[in-house]
Amino acid sequence: MRYNEPKMLTSIVTHASCLSKIQDRTNALKTLSKVVSDLLPSPLSEQCRVANYRQGILILEVSTAGWLARLKYEQSNLISEIRKTVLPSLSSIQYLINPNIAVKLSQRQFQTSNSSLASSVMTIKSSMFLYALAENAPNKLKKQLIKLANHAK
Repeated sequence: MRYNEPKMLTSIVTHASCLSKIQDRTNALKTLSKVVSDLLPSPLSEQCRVANYRQGILILEVSTAGWLARLKYEQSNLISEIRKTVLPSLSSIQYLINPNIAVKLSQRQFQTSNSSLASSVMTIKSSMFLYALAENAPNKLKKQLIKLANHAK
């Protein structure tokens, strides 16, 4: 029968363990991803991410074929800058199309737009303008403007 004693967390994360190797690899890919996103123009960096690096080949995932074509225009500059800053052993870049990147980006944008809409509040100054506008408006519009102006906080 096997006897497993609890281990200290520091012994699990030591340099000899497999978890430590995974952590080092993850940190290296995160650093590489940061460098790549800094080198690419803003809309392109959102549509692209680092998937892996192995045997001198950087593997990038792109959301669509259109963004892939745009990324290929940046390839020579990207390779030379990555060689200068992080990976002198980089030989080439391989591309994969992953539509999930676009889906996740649109979900993130939808969530941020919903949170910004929920947090928008009418100011007192705006409500005062609505009250002033309601004074000279027809009755039906006047009621609606006053109702809207009452939402100020």
